[in-house]
Amino acid sequence: MGIKERREREKNERRESILRAAIQVYDKEGYHAITMEKIAETAELGRATLYLYFKTKDEIFIHAILSYSDFFRQRLEELYANRAEIRDNLLESLWLTFIEFYEKDRESFNATLYFHQSEMIRNLPGDLRVLLDRSGSANYAYLSKIMAYGIDQGVFRDCSAKTLAEVVWTSFLGIIHLENSKRAMNRKSHLVITWQLALELLSKGILKST
Repeated sequence: MGIKERREREKNERRESILRAAIQVYDKEGYHAITMEKIAETAELGRATLYLYFKTKDEIFIHAILSYSDFFRQRLEELYANRAEIRDNLLESLWLTFIEFYEKDRESFNATLYFHQSEMIRNLPGDLRVLLDRSGSANYAYLSKIMAYGIDQGVFRDCSAKTLAEVVWTSFLGIIHLENSKRAMNRKSHLVITWQLALELLSKGILKST
């Protein structure tokens, strides 16, 4: 590896360490307690070095969310590419993709939920709102294409693909919101059971054959 390639790799690794550090601080202390200094300390970098990569904590978090969201988009792309092979198990495969997305990095998932709240979105600078919107729109587009395929193939009942995408995705998000609230109140979790029942009920309402 040449000097240029090594420097580029080190730069990318340092950038990733900053994004990871921000999520770690968020999970431990919450968004409003976070400062650039805390992120730099957690990433084991000097504050000046941190500012070479990002100018604000919001910028750090949006890029952390975008990086995490890319994984979701890739999984949706793969699912759509294999749609013919999984045709009869399309809804179950999609639901398992949601679970995989959540379990890959629960802290980043929760940070993503936080930054998609209307109040947070309104308070973001315009350029960061655009980045967040583009990422979400790309994922939503693939999700809608998956639903449209299921409807076209007669697997799902005839309805709006976009609306169906919203129903299934928000059903999953609602479960996560509830589990987060229960965890904050030190209440017992029933996440896996809830996922299973939700999929069963969604199947009865969405699958054309039931």
